[in-house]
Amino acid sequence: MDIKKLNEMRHEILSDVEKEFAQDLIPARLTEENDIPVLNVLMTGYEEELEETTGEFFFMPSSPDDEIQYFVNFITIFDSVPQENIDELCVAVAMINTYVPVGAFAIDFGAGSLVYKLSYPMPVDIPAETVKENVDITMECTFMAVSDMGYLLTEVAEGVRSASNVLEMIAGDNANS
Repeated sequence: MDIKKLNEMRHEILSDVEKEFAQDLIPARLTEENDIPVLNVLMTGYEEELEETTGEFFFMPSSPDDEIQYFVNFITIFDSVPQENIDELCVAVAMINTYVPVGAFAIDFGAGSLVYKLSYPMPVDIPAETVKENVDITMECTFMAVSDMGYLLTEVAEGVRSASNVLEMIAGDNANS
């Protein structure tokens, strides 16, 4: 596998996605972090409660022997969770992850933030069109999970909702589906 060619193709795909966001008036910017192209997206237009939420989308670096490359979706939902709400938020995250179809919510204890992460494995030898389709599907799944459930966890992080209330709401919604 030609790593340089693979990385150029992945960069082009993220650049195309950036343009699509721009057409939809969603703030997005493709940057380089440690030589890795990262698409940064401000989640405006998805959920009012999450208007300050930012997402990072990138392909994990590959070596020539790798057969799989991961496309990572990483959303910071809440930047600084107050220490007094961490325990309740941990319980809520554990409860809600049972109902999340893909990816997972987590607490980044180093940063003190509430995050969502989904890593999608893709064979390195699939055509660019298939990679783009997988990127689109993965990002949509990420936006749906964060839009559908992220606000509940944000309210726990703010101390205005309990973990047991989150479970009641999620279990009730799933019982009616």
